[in-house]
Amino acid sequence: MSDVGSRAFVLDRFGPPEVMRLGERPVPTPGPGEILVGAEVCGVNFADTLIRRGEYLRDQQLSMAPGSEVVGRVVDVGDGVGIGAGTRVAAWVEAGGAYADHVIVPEHRVYPVPEELPAGAIAAVFLQGTTADYALHRFGHVRAGEVVLVHAAAGGVGGLAVQLGKIAGARVVATASTPAKLSVARENGADVLIDGGAHDTLADRLLDACDGRGCDVIIDGVGGPLFEPSLRALAFGGRYVIVGAASQRPSALDARRLLVRGQTIAGFILARITEQDPAEPSRALQRLCELIGSSRLRPRYEVLALEQAAEAHRRIEARELTGKLVLAAAYADGGV
Repeated sequence: MSDVGSRAFVLDRFGPPEVMRLGERPVPTPGPGEILVGAEVCGVNFADTLIRRGEYLRDQQLSMAPGSEVVGRVVDVGDGVGIGAGTRVAAWVEAGGAYADHVIVPEHRVYPVPEELPAGAIAAVFLQGTTADYALHRFGHVRAGEVVLVHAAAGGVGGLAVQLGKIAGARVVATASTPAKLSVARENGADVLIDGGAHDTLADRLLDACDGRGCDVIIDGVGGPLFEPSLRALAFGGRYVIVGAASQRPSALDARRLLVRGQTIAGFILARITEQDPAEPSRALQRLCELIGSSRLRPRYEVLALEQAAEAHRRIEARELTGKLVLAAAYADGGV
């Protein structure tokens, strides 16, 4: 490989978006069992902002920089790798540092993806879409005709959860924080729109939307003040699925209320799913790509240049985002 020509963001210190620095480095060489991926796009997630601030893990080290997902092509492989150069893939960079033109990824974290789909659409459903899919089906066990409540329904996970809920035949109630975001939730297919503010009346408004019986499945990526009123609006036998904590505030739970109502509360992270089921997330990603290809699933995403990573973080932290932000990298061909 060439000695120069690859750009990558590094993190020298924790702090505001400006602490991320884009530098040039030699193109890395994959070792045994590793793959070098040339990135078309790098996905941006809320967790990346926590990594940048040093708040993602206890005692987080600066060696962990933002960025955990890319869509691109296999450029080079190490010994013992079964994927050929040129294969289009989605790559999960668990160690971070994926805001780059080239990334090194272990083979078991690289998943072939279709040639015909835009890279941005694939990135939009890679980690966020699989999260929404698991929330609805693996943990929510959603059935046709049930009522699904989705919080933050204009966001990356929430917007896809609304669409996937409708594909599953559910009636979807959506909350969001602004009229503009509620409009996006409507475009995603939501049947009922509810302002997510005014937490003291939220339970009553949710119950009214469900004719008093409550929601069968709740997908919550916000937590904090939304949790308790949402739980009060959970139906008998309902499933409450926690997919994030964007509020960064604790939630209170009196577990006794679960007993007589036969309710369950579950939370998960993708890494634990893949540890338990090695076929994931590839299987879910393939299913989501098929839905995109048939136009049944329409992920919302916006493309910025790799150099605009700080701007992407500012927009996420300002809660301005509806859908997914991706950064176009060196292997982007205009079809992002």
